[in-house]
Amino acid sequence: MLASIIWIFLGGFFAGKIAARLGAPALLGMVLAGIALGPQLVNRIGPEVLSAAPGLRTIAVMVILMKAGLGLDREKLAQQGSVALRLGFLPATCEAIAVAMTAMWLFDFDFFTGLLLGCVVGAESPAVIVPGMLRLKRLGLGVAKGIPDAILLGSALSDVLLLLVFSLLLAFLSQGSVTEGVEGAAAGISLFGVVTLSPLQLLPFQVVIQVGLGIVLGGLSARLLAALLGSGKWTQNQTQDTLVAAACALSLGVIATQLPLFSGYLAVMAMGFFLIQLNAPLARRLREGFNTLWVVAEIMLFVLLGASIQLSVLEDLLWAGLLLLAIGTFVGRSLGWFLATLGSNWTGRERLFLLPGNSAKATVQAAIGAIPLAQRVQGGDVILAIAALSILVTAPLGAWAFPAFATWLLERG
Repeated sequence: MLASIIWIFLGGFFAGKIAARLGAPALLGMVLAGIALGPQLVNRIGPEVLSAAPGLRTIAVMVILMKAGLGLDREKLAQQGSVALRLGFLPATCEAIAVAMTAMWLFDFDFFTGLLLGCVVGAESPAVIVPGMLRLKRLGLGVAKGIPDAILLGSALSDVLLLLVFSLLLAFLSQGSVTEGVEGAAAGISLFGVVTLSPLQLLPFQVVIQVGLGIVLGGLSARLLAALLGSGKWTQNQTQDTLVAAACALSLGVIATQLPLFSGYLAVMAMGFFLIQLNAPLARRLREGFNTLWVVAEIMLFVLLGASIQLSVLEDLLWAGLLLLAIGTFVGRSLGWFLATLGSNWTGRERLFLLPGNSAKATVQAAIGAIPLAQRVQGGDVILAIAALSILVTAPLGAWAFPAFATWLLERG
């Protein structure tokens, strides 16, 4: 296990530096290092570390979400609130439907299985999008209109929606067939013995509850942290503040998986956001501390991401998979971006930035891509292959495109 950790950190660090010197995103080098070190090639990462990879990735994602929350601007969110909400629902919905229709044509999927694939492919990666948006904020690009803040919030909301639909479809399809699954779930929940709602009819209520509870629990956690860390009685330095805050953020993520009544992603972001309002000096200290944590978490996240990719499943689906990703992005997601920014004060160039700035996939695909196959859903092997392909293609492209197009398409404020 110790040898595996050494390989992960040293291999990931130097591979990232080499990629950066060659003009590529550092995460591309880390992912390639993971592929090389994983069981596909030289097999230097032990099975005990690979089995713990989901938990380690969760830690890294909580770190980056806390960074995102601590970097949000309340005034800019108020300015672009409606756009952020539309970005949270329309692009993801349009892409999922476009992917579903394309999968019906390319792979002979039924609509529900295609939509399950659409939920996997349509989810956005906080591990790629959050660092990119925070970098834009530091450079002052797009900040006058709050574009990075709107993208950050919209990305978190879209993942909430798609993960809910994914879990609903998985319950349908894992029961043997779509028809049996829908009929088995048709009983739903009875309200006062009069009205019976199916899981599909309950979905809007679930989204509202998950988002609302996530924000409330994030706010309460922020108040608790401000009381504990702001007084100076329990912690004496920035490192201790960061340790307690990181444990609190991880707790929200763990509780959300055990008690799926709220969005852990949104709760962690909300905690960071409310901390800025409650205690700005504490929030600044934590921001520096989480920047340091991310140096370690980034390497762990992307190297283990690469080690989890199954290269063998990509051979027969490469070109069909690339076509599906292209249609999902350039047709489905582009339509969603257009509708989300309709009537806003965004210029055409700023709308165009959503193509490179809001389409990267990595962490969610690595977390849920293999679940349909494990649940013996028909077409699960194809879903896993497309999930792996989406990581290899969109994550490095997205990370490269942020700085490459931002200075051209966004105004410096």
